[in-house]
Amino acid sequence: MKNRKWWDIRAMTNAQGAAVAEIRIYDEIGFWGTDAKTFVSQLDEAAASAAEVVVAINSPGGDVFDAFAIYNALRRYAGKVTARIDGVAASAASLVAMAGDRIVMPENAMLMIHNPWTVALGTAADLRATADSMDKARDGILAAYRNKSGKTDEELTAMLDAETWMTAAEAKEAGFADEIEAPVKLAATARAADLLARFQSAPSSVQALVDGTDDATTTAETPPTEPTNPTEPTAPGSNPPPADDPPAPAPQDPASVPLQEEPGVLAAHVFNACRAANLSMCAESIVTLTALKDRATIDAAIRNATDIAGLCLAAKLPELTAQFVGNGLNPDQVRARLFDRVTQSQPRVNNRQQPVPHDAGRSVKGTTQGTTPGPKASSIYAARRGVAKSL
Repeated sequence: MKNRKWWDIRAMTNAQGAAVAEIRIYDEIGFWGTDAKTFVSQLDEAAASAAEVVVAINSPGGDVFDAFAIYNALRRYAGKVTARIDGVAASAASLVAMAGDRIVMPENAMLMIHNPWTVALGTAADLRATADSMDKARDGILAAYRNKSGKTDEELTAMLDAETWMTAAEAKEAGFADEIEAPVKLAATARAADLLARFQSAPSSVQALVDGTDDATTTAETPPTEPTNPTEPTAPGSNPPPADDPPAPAPQDPASVPLQEEPGVLAAHVFNACRAANLSMCAESIVTLTALKDRATIDAAIRNATDIAGLCLAAKLPELTAQFVGNGLNPDQVRARLFDRVTQSQPRVNNRQQPVPHDAGRSVKGTTQGTTPGPKASSIYAARRGVAKSL
């Protein structure tokens, strides 16, 4: 997941024979994938000999700070930059589109703008710092939208707060697009479809577009047909005719195939579930240990962390919960380590009688050494003589 590449850069030639660098962003930007630094490096290399850069976008968004890096790199490019929204440019992807000198949208493409969001963990001071960072990110987003559309900050803020989806015609009317092309049909990845689920008001037409469905296409039911070569009875001793090839397996229903959830969605699930279980201190460790593989793996890790927290609480050592979870231990391993810690902290019991010091009971300068002075031999002999005389 860390090496996931969400773009493709190609050197091409346009109809006029000029060199063009085409960039395709058809996945989530950044976020647990290759970062924008590598992207910008390859962009500079491809654009060095190109007369124009074309950015083709079909993305649900991603890391807003990586999007800022791409936006600024495209704005610094001395040549012409054309942004083409091939399907959906939502969230951070819409920010990248604003870098285009000319923005082109097919009739069935969509543009979405909203406020930046994040998942935060830490103290109150950490959360305030994160909120301040989000406010600054929104200021940068407002500047990019304002430079392209000419709208005021008040108008744009209202659109961001409402999570505004725009068709090609609406985007052009609002100043976010320059040209409308004929509609196109795309086969978007399942990753984009999953990420759209986190948006509050994604239109059904957008979901259909990203899913690659076509309302005009229907699946007709094929009536059963009679066999063209019925089996004839065979005479005794003759070889039977060759059997027909087995029918091809029926195509699997796409709806029954589980789709991989987006890392952003899974990360939000981790933090929300940990917060509900009072395990916020373990959230980052669970993200690291599971690598956000899937929801089942994450839920198993959270159950494991819950069991570990219970053991630590019973041992009166709750502060060790995050350490044990971060080390990837299971409850049995934690139980053994807690037993060792508890037994080591108890005072050792010695049933052997301690020897009396040799000089116990002797007086030194008017004091008696030792806490329990032993009997003197002279006293014992005197007592025995007294008993003998009485007999």
